Amino acid sequence: MADERVHIRVHGRQRDEAGALHESRMTAVGRHDAKCGKHFFRYEDHALLEGHAVPTVLKLTPDGLLLLRRNPLEQRLEFVPQEERTSLYRTPYGMLHLAVRTKELFSACRADGTGRIELVYDLFVEGKFQSNNELRIDITTA
Repeated sequence: MADERVHIRVHGRQRDEAGALHESRMTAVGRHDAKCGKHFFRYEDHALLEGHAVPTVLKLTPDGLLLLRRNPLEQRLEFVPQEERTSLYRTPYGMLHLAVRTKELFSACRADGTGRIELVYDLFVEGKFQSNNELRIDITTA
């Protein structure tokens, strides 16, 4: 399938170790491409780091979801249901060791990339529980 424009809307809910709930929303126009049963979504996240457009790639496969970010951040998070995956997160302030423990991953994407991805996971930073997270990503035609 050819590279197509899509609207990407991300709604996140994070509950930290103290029980406080934080919500975030991000909307971007991006690109969708499908190859060999995998969906690729490319967009710039303007909400992640103030004053920077962070290039972001979501790779959705039958087995899981991979999130990649570059410049000025370097992040690779892999979400596989019922598994824990570790990675490094390079920020302007230094390197952090992350782990994600994916509880649930649901995806319903059509051939044109439109649909929804829902994700529930726990995040650990430097081995310490950081938050329970829920993400809902809605993809529509641009």
